[in-house]
Amino acid sequence: MTRADTVARLDNRATDRDSTVAAVAAEALSEIRPQGRILVAFDSDGAITEALRDGGAEVVVWNRLAVGGQAATPWPAEGPFDGAVLRLPRGWAGFEMALHALASRLAPGAPLWIAGGNDEGVTSAPKHLDGLAEEPETLIIKRRARLLLTRRTDAPAKGALEDWRQTVTLTLPDRTLELVSYPGLFAHGHLDAGTECLLKVLPDVAAGTRVLDFGCGAGVIARAVRERQPDAPLTLLDIDAVALHAARQNVPDAELVLSDGLAGLGTRERFGLILSNPPLHRGKDEDFGMLDALVAGTKQYLKLRGTLVAVTQRTAGVGKLFKTAFGHSDMLMETTQFQVWAGTPK
Repeated sequence: MTRADTVARLDNRATDRDSTVAAVAAEALSEIRPQGRILVAFDSDGAITEALRDGGAEVVVWNRLAVGGQAATPWPAEGPFDGAVLRLPRGWAGFEMALHALASRLAPGAPLWIAGGNDEGVTSAPKHLDGLAEEPETLIIKRRARLLLTRRTDAPAKGALEDWRQTVTLTLPDRTLELVSYPGLFAHGHLDAGTECLLKVLPDVAAGTRVLDFGCGAGVIARAVRERQPDAPLTLLDIDAVALHAARQNVPDAELVLSDGLAGLGTRERFGLILSNPPLHRGKDEDFGMLDALVAGTKQYLKLRGTLVAVTQRTAGVGKLFKTAFGHSDMLMETTQFQVWAGTPK
């Protein structure tokens, strides 16, 4: 099986899970036909939203992730709402924050539906309700997905994004930084081992060099560049609106781009350096699509003799990818778990 076949298979697996969960939840909600103003969180497939609207509800959508160019915001619209639907996000820290956000928009007794796959951990959701909702009942189990129904209690919720703001101290290879972070962000509260590898071999950045931090998260890599070179224009790109909210505080003079890929950059002056610890998962599945798209699309956004430096797990097979895509490529660092590669276009 070729790399392209593997990427396609993994991409289809993640897409199929989202579609299955959405279809099962939509089936149950179509029968219930909730009315009034309903807040729907993280419905990337769109089927849940469509089913509610077809049933006569007024739907307000909240997405944190700008998947496929859809609008995304770090926090939901103001309430009140008559009910809410939460598509189970990855990680319980992100679930807890989303749960509080939705609960803060609901009156006691209002329904909250939670949709997810069995292999995503939806059966464990009742353990993480934090007193904000009653013990849920299962409305439907089908195709290894289910929809839970619970109701809002009168317990107070942390209903503003800044209620979740944390300051974390990270020890970088050459300095210590205090950065803003939020639960559910990549490597929240510590320096990711892959990022640490990249920072150990971070190239010197000349004044005026335009730098892109692709998949920036809270902006750790960009902040490290800023500390070393105050006169480098920085652009930070990420799919997660909460990540960019943190990055705005950590690198306040940077340009921020909310996008799920390079296409969100549009037409602009090219970069002298692109740095990335690219995401290699979609939900619980490995997904090399973003890495492949980054390498393939880099030439369009790099200046002549510009460089892409990326860190990935060794299992990602980046060496062959870089050697095929770039006229010049080097492995800058290798550990038992990670490799850092640099490539300059032909």
